[in-house]
Amino acid sequence: MRLTVSLIALCLATPALAEEVTLRADITSATVFQTGAELTRSASATLTVGTHRIYLTMPDLDWVGVPEIVVEGAQPIGRPSPVSDMALEEGALDDEAQAVARAAVERADEAVEEVETRIARSDAGLRAAELQLAYLNAIARGGEDGVDMPDDATELTALLSTLGAEMARVSDDLQMATAVREDLTEELAERRQDLAAAQVALNRLRPFGETVDMIAVDLEVEAAGEVVLTAEYLSGGASWRPNYEMALNSDTGALTLERSISLTVQQPDLWQGVSAVFSTANPNRSRAPQPVHPNPARIQDPSAPQPGPILRSESGLAVMDMAMAEEPMVVVEPAEFVTQGLAVSYVYQSPVDIGESGQVDLPLDTLEFQADLTNLAIPRHDTTAFLMAEFENTSGEPILPGETRFYRDGALIGDGHVALLTVNAEVELPFGPLDHLRLEWRELSLDEGDRGIFVQSNTHERRVRFSVENTSGDAEEVRVLYATPFAEQEDLDVELELSPAPTEQDWDDLRGVAAWEVTLEPGATQEFDMAVSFDWPEGQILNWRP
Repeated sequence: MRLTVSLIALCLATPALAEEVTLRADITSATVFQTGAELTRSASATLTVGTHRIYLTMPDLDWVGVPEIVVEGAQPIGRPSPVSDMALEEGALDDEAQAVARAAVERADEAVEEVETRIARSDAGLRAAELQLAYLNAIARGGEDGVDMPDDATELTALLSTLGAEMARVSDDLQMATAVREDLTEELAERRQDLAAAQVALNRLRPFGETVDMIAVDLEVEAAGEVVLTAEYLSGGASWRPNYEMALNSDTGALTLERSISLTVQQPDLWQGVSAVFSTANPNRSRAPQPVHPNPARIQDPSAPQPGPILRSESGLAVMDMAMAEEPMVVVEPAEFVTQGLAVSYVYQSPVDIGESGQVDLPLDTLEFQADLTNLAIPRHDTTAFLMAEFENTSGEPILPGETRFYRDGALIGDGHVALLTVNAEVELPFGPLDHLRLEWRELSLDEGDRGIFVQSNTHERRVRFSVENTSGDAEEVRVLYATPFAEQEDLDVELELSPAPTEQDWDDLRGVAAWEVTLEPGATQEFDMAVSFDWPEGQILNWRP
């Protein structure tokens, strides 16, 4: 009687499951951060009234733990529970593409088996023909293992004629069967190649294997109908970064910026038709500041023992070495200063598919700007001038840091990196060398026939000449920059002569940098001379070079 009561109590304590249903829960939406992502998986089924246990596929269960499950159309019972390596019938949860690929594998496998069956029949025919030929040869040999030849010449002639005809026929059959066997061998190799290709195509779609991790959810359905289950969780298996292509028209200054998103996913299943949002937010950042501890200053006798090591408990409280327990002390850990970046989100307008490579480049949009162009020459270090484009970010949104490919007038000029450009900020970017603007630099102090470098123990003089030549057929405006010497110490006297005089000194707030704005006619050359002398106290040395 006790046993009966216990069984009844156990049945009342455990929900009676009317049906077990296994559902495929694909990723339907994702908010991708630059490291990590918030993923949403969903599945639905039409259920009858009663208690059901639903198994949701969760192939990345080991990565995320057990997420919360939101249920529409039914009442959850208890909490979801993980089920590792649950057995799954082959192809039971294939999507449409996987089912098509699996059917192709099955057809290819059947084709292999069909050719193998034909080869087996061919081999049987070959063995029969070889056996017949061996028997006829034995007859032809005569003797102990052969047959007795007739004494009658007429009968002997007929026998030999028949024997020869049969041997010729069997030889022809054997030769034909051998050729058919060779053709079948080649056909089998082709069918096996087809099977291997079909299997590769199926594997690329990443179907579920014989086992899969799942989440079990118990539900109470009060009204028959569709039930929708949704799981949302954070995963480290995705990241994104912006990529750019910047194209400049050097005649008009028109600048276009084509933006794309490089998405990388490391998920056990593929993304198919996922609604994606790309965000610069970082949910893994600390939500709280570093703690502040008292930092008293103390003096002590030099012979006093130094404090022992400081231990920190799991609660974060400082624990003194036992030798110093009578003198409380708090250790101050250095604070980390983090700049709060701009949180930007891009809602991608098209569903996202990602193949087995786990990477895809998604076109975003194209921004257009008007740039001010400058031919910039720095003769001390370069042999040509460079084209510079300055523009303002008038797009109304920040341009994130990213790798950029630069084009000028349709030609690729190189790759580089663009830093963060906030709204309405200005930036100047280089767009390659201008080979028709040639630069030259030389030190006149070292020219043959000159008086040489004048150096005494506390004086130094140098003369430098640099030039810009326009070899094109059009007039060009050029900005020339040169870093001239200057002194920051009172004891160092610097006398500088520049010819012609610069248009601007301390260009762009860079001390000592002289700038010339010049116009060069076709074929013209502009020269610039710099003479500098230094005077400093005896016993010291000069640290400078032109």
